[in-house]
Formats: sequence, C-alpha cells, structure tokens
Amino acid sequence: MPRCVLFSLLALLCGVASASDPFDVTPAKSKLPRSFLKLADVKFEVIPAKAKRGETVTIQVTVDLKPEAGGYTYPFFPANMGQPKNVLKLPAGDLALLADNADPAGAEPKPDDFTTVVFKKSVTWAFKAQVLPTAKPGKYDIDLGPTTTGIQVCNEVCITADGSHLPFISFEVLDGPPVTTISLAPVVPVVPPVTPPRGPAPKPDGPTASEGHGVRKDAKPIETVKAELAAIQASIVKPDAAAGTGGSGSSGDGGLWGFVLTAAAWGLISLITPCVFPMIPITVSIFLKHAHGSFRERIKLAGVYCLTIISVLGVSAFALLKVMASLAVHPVTNVLLGVLFFVLALSLFGMYELTLPNFMVRRLQSKQAKGGVVGTIFGALAFTVISFTCVAPFLGGFAGIAAADSASGSLISLPTMKEVLGGLAFATAFAAPFFVLALVPGLLKALPKSGGWLDSVKVVMGFLELAAALKFLRTAELGVFSPPQYFTYELVLAGWVAIVFACGLYLLNAYRLPHDEEKQNIGVPRLMFALLFLGMGFYLLPATFKPADGKAPRPAGAVYEWVEAFLLPDGEDEGTDLKAAIDRARKSGKPVFLDFTGVTCTNCKYNENSVFTRPGVRAELNKFERVQLYTDWLPASAYASDPGDAARTAEGRANGKFQEAVFGDIALPMYVVLMPTADGKVKMVCGTVKGVPDRPYEGKIGSPDAFTAWLKESLEKAKK
Repeated sequence: MPRCVLFSLLALLCGVASASDPFDVTPAKSKLPRSFLKLADVKFEVIPAKAKRGETVTIQVTVDLKPEAGGYTYPFFPANMGQPKNVLKLPAGDLALLADNADPAGAEPKPDDFTTVVFKKSVTWAFKAQVLPTAKPGKYDIDLGPTTTGIQVCNEVCITADGSHLPFISFEVLDGPPVTTISLAPVVPVVPPVTPPRGPAPKPDGPTASEGHGVRKDAKPIETVKAELAAIQASIVKPDAAAGTGGSGSSGDGGLWGFVLTAAAWGLISLITPCVFPMIPITVSIFLKHAHGSFRERIKLAGVYCLTIISVLGVSAFALLKVMASLAVHPVTNVLLGVLFFVLALSLFGMYELTLPNFMVRRLQSKQAKGGVVGTIFGALAFTVISFTCVAPFLGGFAGIAAADSASGSLISLPTMKEVLGGLAFATAFAAPFFVLALVPGLLKALPKSGGWLDSVKVVMGFLELAAALKFLRTAELGVFSPPQYFTYELVLAGWVAIVFACGLYLLNAYRLPHDEEKQNIGVPRLMFALLFLGMGFYLLPATFKPADGKAPRPAGAVYEWVEAFLLPDGEDEGTDLKAAIDRARKSGKPVFLDFTGVTCTNCKYNENSVFTRPGVRAELNKFERVQLYTDWLPASAYASDPGDAARTAEGRANGKFQEAVFGDIALPMYVVLMPTADGKVKMVCGTVKGVPDRPYEGKIGSPDAFTAWLKESLEKAKK
C-alpha cells in the first residue's frame, strides 16, 4: 500500500507537469460564496483612504451585478419602511456610521411585487462615517462579523453574503491632533468590539504609508496593467553597459556552487542509512576478490561500478529536479510535495518500507553473478535498486527543497546547468566512497560498525522531512488563500518547534520507534546532537508568543533570519503600482526603487525582514519612492478589496514578462533604480555590483554594506 501511495503521488506530480500554465488557478477565489459570485461582486472602499482623527470619510459599497446572471439587489434604506434586506453595521471601534445615509437613485420595481423596489444594475452606496477622536493611528482592516451585516442578491433564489464572507473595510488613521468637524451624531454601534487591526504594525523609523509607500490600490483590468507596463518599457533608457543584458546576479556562481555542494551533502548523508552503509565493505570486498590481486583490474571494476551508480542516480536526480523546479510555485504541486514528504517521513520513522518490485531485484542479481565488467554493471544496478528504500527519501527531499528554493529565485537562472550539475553531484558523492575504498582497502578497518545508530540517522531525517512537509503546505495555501487561514506562519513555526523538541527527546532515548533496538546508553555525539535540537527548540520558542501589542519577539542571529525567510512570513506591501510610483517620483524628485519579488520567494523575505530593516539600509531606502512588482501572484493586501486569484495571478504574470522583457532575467529578488527625466523617459541609474557598473542587484543580500553602497551610488547617478 505505501508503495502504491508513493508512485501515485509521483504520477500526480508528472500529471501536473503537463498543465499548460502553472499559474492558472480557476475559478477565482474570494471570501464570498461561489454561488454569490455568479451573481455579483462586492467591494468596499474608504474615501479618503487616510484620514485624521475626527474627520468624516465616505464608505463606498459597490454591488457589481453581473448582467449575464440577471440578478438584482435590495436597498439599504427601503422607502416603505419595511425591514431592510441589505444591512451595513460597523462594529464598535474607531469608525462610526453617521445618520445622513440614503439609497442612491435608480431603483426599479421588483419583477413580482409593485410595492418593493430593487436595483437591477450595478449600484454604489455612499455611507458617511466619522473617524472617532479616540482612534489610534495605524492601518485598520474592519471585519464586519458573521451576523451584523448582510447583502442579498437574487435571481430565481436569493443568496445572502453575511459579514464573515464580505471583504474587509480598510483604512488608515493618520497621526496628529484630532480635527474638529461638524457632522451629524454618529449612529451608536450595536456590535461587540472586534480584534485589533490585522497585519503587522508599521516599522518604526521606516517608510510609512503617509510617505507614499504601501498605498493600497484598486485592481485594474489586466489590459490596463499590460498597457501601462508596455508604455513604461518603451520609455526606459538603459546605460550602454547594461543595454541588451540582464542583471548581474549578485549571487552569481556562488549560488550555483552552493547548490552543487548541497547536492553532494545530501548524497553523502544517503550513505549512512541501514540499507546502504553495511553494503560498502561487502561491495569493496567483491572488487578485491574479482580483481585477483591486480591493482589495475580493481580500479577498472570500481570505476565501472561507480559510473553505473552515477548514471542511474544522476538521471533520477536530474529528472526529479527538472520536474519539481518547473512546478514548485503551483499550489497543487506544493500540496503533493507536502503529502509526499509526510509519506517519506513515516517511512523513515519505520511505519513501513518503500521498496521496488522483487522481480527487478532478482533479475539484476542473477546478471551480477556472471562477473566481469557486465556483472559489475548489473551489480551496481542491483545495489542501486536495493538501496532505493533508503535513498528515495533523501533524493526526494533534496529535489523538493531545491526546487522550492529555485522557484524563490535563490539560484541562478540557468535551470538546465543547475539541474545537471546537482544530479551529478548527488550521485557522485554517493558513489565516491566505493572508488576510494577500492584504491585504499586499508581504510575499511576505519569504518564504524553498522548498528542501531543508522536507524537513528533515518529517524532524524524523518523529522526534518516532516518539517519540510509543513513548509510546502504553507506555500500551497499562500497560492489559494490570501491571507492564509490554516497553515499560518505562526502555526508552521510552532510545528517546527514541536518537531525539534521531539527529535531532541528521541536522541535522549525518551521514547523509541518500531525499528529501534532496546534502550541503551547513548554516546557523546548523540548527546551533542540532542542538545543541539533541544537548544534550537528553546531558541525558536519565544517567536511563537505574541504579547498585547501583537509584536512577537524576534530572536537575534542568522539562524532565525533563515528560518523566518524559509517559512515565508507575512509582510507589508510597499505599493505595487509602478506607474503610480513613477508619477510620485516626478513630483518628489526621488528615484524609484523597483523591487521584483514574489509571495513564495525565500530570499526576498530574507532581504525584506533582515536587511531592509537595518538602520543604515533603511535610511537609504527612505530616499527612494519604493514599489514592489510580484511576479508569481499579488497578495490580497495589495488591493483595497481582493479582486480574486485570477486577477492577482494575471497581474503577477504580466509583471514577470515585463521583468524578462526589460532586464533579460527572471531572477528573484531583483532590485532596479529608475529615474524619470524631463523628456518623459525613465532612466536606469543602478550602481556597481561586483565591479560591474550599471547593474541591477539580484539575489540574497550577503553584505548589507555592499548593498548600501549600491544604493548610494544609484542615488548619486539619479541626481546627475
């Protein structure tokens, strides 16, 4: 059964690979019920979106009826004084409705009732409201609640979307003394208080919405977005050194060789498993026997044996990397990867074994008995098949994590070269000990004896794959729900804390698993690893608690920075409208800091949370008009009201094509500095990266000082 489960999952992954567009997610998702969405869309907008305490604002409620559905909706204030079927009530808080609200014109008689009027076309209500003088400055997302507000749309039947389904009402209270306004008395709220504003608080001393950053916008038709990007593309002027070329890739070769070393490490780890490690001395002994004392023959047989393993495992690793890398951002792929990692983890825990069919093993072993070069080749094939039980979880784990990291833009944009070298590195590291021991047989005596410690290695790797499964499930939900409702950052982080504690206790023999030997004394290395895992748990634990101000403690150090970025924390948007940013730059005289990013980009999150927040870097960024272009899909928080997955994904795809067309690269993150000129052009004014002038800055920022210098140089060029 487990074998069928594994192969079914792999088949599903391959099936997803045949999809024509990995970003095509239909139908469009929304907080509204799907049946409601067939009749109408609902949007809330506060005008102005930013107001001082005491000021009066307008809450525009738009019910956009879809003509093809032939639906209608009711007034909020029926003239016949009957019970209203559409109701808007705000919870007690910092925004209160006023008493001078009314229905707009345009109501028509209901088809089957001459005394009742309805709206048969799209309609917008303007509700007057007041920001209370006691309101605290900050951004607010008002949840209308499940029972107080309802909007009804009818066709043959009526469907009501209550407050729990409707979009949030978003606005911002500006800092400063309350203003005195003459208005009608606010309507007394009848609803219990709600939770504090959603989302992270503004970062101190950093860019705020009042400075022009993070301004949320309404969704534009995708044709408008494409037209604006095409106009900007035509107006961009690049320096001669940068013309016709892509970014430099600040991660450069380091990213490639780091990936190769990671692949080799996974190959070496695969050796210390119960079905591989004991075979090493046995296999080398066979070389020595068949070589009949000839050093040359021994080297030939060892070389053929290792090359066969490298060919088989290398092709397998390359195939997995190729498939997973092309699918890593798709929500369905990430769900399948999460389930696959969970299945592999249970296998490593000893719940069952993943094996290949017995007939394959028997046939290869019969060929091996012939001896010579042919027998050695089949011997290597037989060994590879037998070791599949232990190697598969490590090979699948490496391919899955590497693909997710690649999709986040952390690796160079040469996927074929990366995957070939990664597959060869994994297989070569796995096969290398056989060749080395054939050269120097005396090293066999230095190998540790196999035993229960090999099972412990499998269990530890099972815990790591379980942690990876949680990460993939979070990535999948980011592509479906915005913001996530189930695999939130806090839940996944808490899961990681529980996993490292469980792993540490296992290494201390606090409990045993089915394939473990009886409890025995633990060695010093095992004790050190147990303390390492337990220490990691205590290190991460404070980040799972939130005090009254809603700001969770952020442990210091590079380890938490990596964990935080890998789990894709929620963040603030810096504005996602490039045209608006350029227009602001023409007025303010500041250059535009263009940030190509992604919701699933690990290195983007690292830079935003661990580099951009540093005082020196933040001070330089405040001198720019900042804008983010997401190239996978835009988060719902980028809009005043969520337009749905299809619209957010389409805009992300348009941004990605714009990046590739203008800068010849799709690496994430990528940072570009643009400066509008008096003649209507937009000049690229990037600094120097690794000695190359006029280059965008790409990848994880390893040196904040170098990035700060790049910002300063870009700013100087913009002022010339």
